[in-house]
Amino acid sequence: MPRIVIPTGFKETTSPGRVAPTCTLRNAQGHTFSVHVVSSEITRVVHALPSQYRQKTNGGTEFETNVSPAEVKIKSKPDSSIVTISTPVTRIEVDYAQCPRLQFFRSSSVHIEGAADAQATCFHADSHTRAYSFDAQSGAVLHLTERENYLPVSEHEDGISRDVNSPLRNEFIYGLGESRGFEKTGRKYTFEGRDALAYTPQNGDPLYKTHPFYCVYNKRSQTWHGVFYNSLVDSSIDMGAEGDILFGCFRTYKANSGPLDYYVISPRDGSLPSLISLYASLVSPSHSTPYPISASPVLPPLSQFGYLASSLSLAADPKAQEAVIGFVKKSRGEGFPIDGLYLSSGWCQEEGTDLRHYFAWNKSRYPNPAEFGRTVEQDLQVQVIVNVKPWLLETHPGIHSAAKVGAFVRPPKDALGDPSRASEEGDKRDLVWSSGFGAHALGRYLDYSSKGGSKWWTDSVQQQLLSNNLTGIWIDNNEMAGMVDDDATFKGELGLWNTTTAQGKIGDNVQRRMGWGRGETTVGSVGKAVQTMGMARATYEALLSARPNARPVIVSRSGLPGIQAYAHASWSGDNATTWATLAHGVALTLSLGLSFGPGLYGHDIGGFVGAHHPSAELLIRWCQNAGAYHSRFTVHSWKETSTTMWMYKGLEPGVTEILRDVLAWRYRLTPTMYSLYVTHYHRRGWPVVKPLLWYHSCDPLTLFESQAYLFGSHVLVASVVEFGARAKRVYLPSSTVGEERQVEWCELDTGVWHTGGQVIVMDAPLSRTPTLVRAGGILVVGPTCKNNLFESFGSRHVLIFPSSAQSGCSGRFTLVEDDGVSNEHTLNGVYTEIDVWYRVKNFEEVEVGFEVSRNEYVTKWKNLTWELPKGDRRKIVVAEGLKGLYDPQDILSVEVF
Repeated sequence: MPRIVIPTGFKETTSPGRVAPTCTLRNAQGHTFSVHVVSSEITRVVHALPSQYRQKTNGGTEFETNVSPAEVKIKSKPDSSIVTISTPVTRIEVDYAQCPRLQFFRSSSVHIEGAADAQATCFHADSHTRAYSFDAQSGAVLHLTERENYLPVSEHEDGISRDVNSPLRNEFIYGLGESRGFEKTGRKYTFEGRDALAYTPQNGDPLYKTHPFYCVYNKRSQTWHGVFYNSLVDSSIDMGAEGDILFGCFRTYKANSGPLDYYVISPRDGSLPSLISLYASLVSPSHSTPYPISASPVLPPLSQFGYLASSLSLAADPKAQEAVIGFVKKSRGEGFPIDGLYLSSGWCQEEGTDLRHYFAWNKSRYPNPAEFGRTVEQDLQVQVIVNVKPWLLETHPGIHSAAKVGAFVRPPKDALGDPSRASEEGDKRDLVWSSGFGAHALGRYLDYSSKGGSKWWTDSVQQQLLSNNLTGIWIDNNEMAGMVDDDATFKGELGLWNTTTAQGKIGDNVQRRMGWGRGETTVGSVGKAVQTMGMARATYEALLSARPNARPVIVSRSGLPGIQAYAHASWSGDNATTWATLAHGVALTLSLGLSFGPGLYGHDIGGFVGAHHPSAELLIRWCQNAGAYHSRFTVHSWKETSTTMWMYKGLEPGVTEILRDVLAWRYRLTPTMYSLYVTHYHRRGWPVVKPLLWYHSCDPLTLFESQAYLFGSHVLVASVVEFGARAKRVYLPSSTVGEERQVEWCELDTGVWHTGGQVIVMDAPLSRTPTLVRAGGILVVGPTCKNNLFESFGSRHVLIFPSSAQSGCSGRFTLVEDDGVSNEHTLNGVYTEIDVWYRVKNFEEVEVGFEVSRNEYVTKWKNLTWELPKGDRRKIVVAEGLKGLYDPQDILSVEVF
């Protein structure tokens, strides 16, 4: 039974020095409460329990260097229990008369355009009386904060769907990574990491990833703030599912062990983009670039923006080596370019048992792995991404040699001698997935914090995969869900967030913040998800040490804050072949994007599991809405017959042609998508796919929208996710944050303009993805590709969307070009960056131009061609000083190089 205790009796103490907390409170029972100003926009709070409870770090919490002392002002009186901490952005009131209670306000010096009472209103507050309770029996820590009054304000509210127009409804919550529902109020979430096969995206919990970060939007003040809980132990957060008249309105975070360690982030301008960049700066490697962050030391290769095929049954074919090569050729033969192929675990299934023995090739299916890799990767130019998992079964032929070098997690002392919990060599045994649905067997998890485990992994990747010409790694089932004993131990010989490679050192800033230092620790002290990070780091080191100038391809199913430094890509896991999965999957994309998840993210198009195949209609809608504009496009399945883009050829007229057009458009769109990845995600932490509220939160009707989304900044994709639908109701946001002008939207394919603030009905035959572009938008597209994305380097065509002459409309887009394969972009700055722009000059003319801000990479194209929306009769003219020519169709071509 729990023993919930509320700590009291604190006294203020001093801790001098630039790396000491700004304010420290202690009590006689050994509790320490610290408030630390990291910057004028970020505050860290730590409640450390007495020493008899589990401790996360070996040596205590290591605080960040303080901001300049001139920026922080502290007021307290000897006879008072209130401390006031002020920065240029935030004022914090600390009341420790009973259990400490913090209130956060915006400083009076901060002015936010259009905001109401932003300075006077408390934007984040602890609950009264019991904010920092803990369980004296287990050592679990809690954090209770106030939330908006949840009593209904109309008969149409249900606690989750709320009245966005009511002046009594001002608080809206988002984020929490890949988690169900878009707006989070009224729900409870569990962070434990599960292999959640066939989950329902509207109800499933827990899922695959651990991202304890959420964003709060206040409609009245039009400002955003965020809270990040810096813990990876099993935890939960209740956003209002629980109600209790005794304590009123509250949210509850609970972690199974301490310390309670969290950050409150309050951007100076109160905006969502600034909030996400600030959060990203906390969990990204240290950098020396002029941009807010650097998501990782290297970029993903261009191939990862193309069509990435996959099928579990294909990899397990009796003649898989021939079958996979044939699949690639078949795809291109059917008119579908292909850039990558996920090789499922059939490559290492043991003959006769189907047990997965990772790094042990099935030579019956793959008689010559090196030839296989050479044919697919070098001859066909398709990158193979090989499935591996973080354990070895007891039947694995290499398990004893791995044990000899200390590669595995160690058991608690009371497990020694129990063959179901510990091996004869003294390694921890757990139940892990072995072959099929519900199948499991004893195995051992690798300990990536040990030198032996990390080296064994690196050697295996290099010897069994890279030496066989296979260069992409798919780290799967890395939730470590079978690691269920909190007393199992990690060696802690290596940091899991930092590394040194020739491609850029990932410094200790994130390691100090999120790791535990060095030395042995337990699963229960730091959380099993630290090994998810360790697996990604070891894989990263294996790839870059063997191929130092090649961009690594690492795709991780699980995720946590900071993993993007090593793993660029992820997806929503083993989803089901249902319309509900399609409809609710977009919310997962948007939530992870608001939590700075990996920048390449998508879904298994068509659904991974189910006794049925996707219908032609479902496959088309999935490709249109979760494929064409998402940053990752993968068709994957675990079915007797693989889901393919041409599966309905000859069966249902027109289907293959529609899918061919969808993929062709995605390939043409890649110059825009890649540029968005670099300029939005890599440099700022912003997702490529954004919710409407990213730019339009000032319009309350965007606050719950989770099916329509924005590609980049201006393109609104209205997902058709209902069976049989041939029309789509679309709400067009009426206003844009920071702008006063009325918003106008242009249908991408027809050129028809609409005024924002209304619902329109768009035709949605199977051949159409309802898509609109906000006035001021630009899309840069490449040529049609037949084989892969590297055929797209030949030309660049600029689609511009200026509204009427009266609006004074203008637009600008940053185009980034590089070789797409090497690390020269991030290491030596070898890339070209061009700002393309236009402005409405008068009733008859739209002026276009560009500025080259960097020119270190030589592009294969030399000119930009320009085009207005369909039906727009205005003339495009080139800016003074630039050279342009019109072709016979009156298309303007402007010389750039």
